[in-house]
Amino acid sequence: MQKPITRRTVLLRRDMMPEAERAAASTVIADEVLALLARLPVGSIIGLYAPKGTEVDTARIDVSARARGLVVAYPRVEDGIRRLSFHATTIDALVPGAFGLREPVADARTAVELSEIAAFAIPGLAFDRAGGRIGWGRGYYDVTLATVPQAIRIGLAFECQIIDAVPHDPHDIRLHHVVTEAAVYRAPD
Repeated sequence: MQKPITRRTVLLRRDMMPEAERAAASTVIADEVLALLARLPVGSIIGLYAPKGTEVDTARIDVSARARGLVVAYPRVEDGIRRLSFHATTIDALVPGAFGLREPVADARTAVELSEIAAFAIPGLAFDRAGGRIGWGRGYYDVTLATVPQAIRIGLAFECQIIDAVPHDPHDIRLHHVVTEAAVYRAPD
């Protein structure tokens, strides 16, 4: 299946999930992600996202990570460099930004060096069990993640977003884990 067709098909599946089912699944996914982050030392920085539409809700990850002493940073689209910057801030401080996303205000005081981020929780439209991911097709996460190969890359998805094999281009960055309400898929080494 080609990427545009895959995007439409899987987005429709996700959008058709009842809200209560999405909320319950988001809780299970959050707990599994937090288990993966449990080995990070206090003060470690995680890159999180503010969900758009029917994406996995990350509020529980935000609250629990902060309670464990982790620093939570949110992405901001940087068009000039076609990359994401991350800012240590709260979800309540996010404002409407590019592509209808909630993102931090550009502020050098909250900016985090990408190399300091220990783990990223990453949204997407479709995933496979080997860490393949299809996003919206703009490549911001791929460009950003390529600069920090040492960081843990965790995809957050509902099981209905898992497909047999994501079409993979040379610039696509594989994830280490894909977490759904049904399983934690680990990419082969």
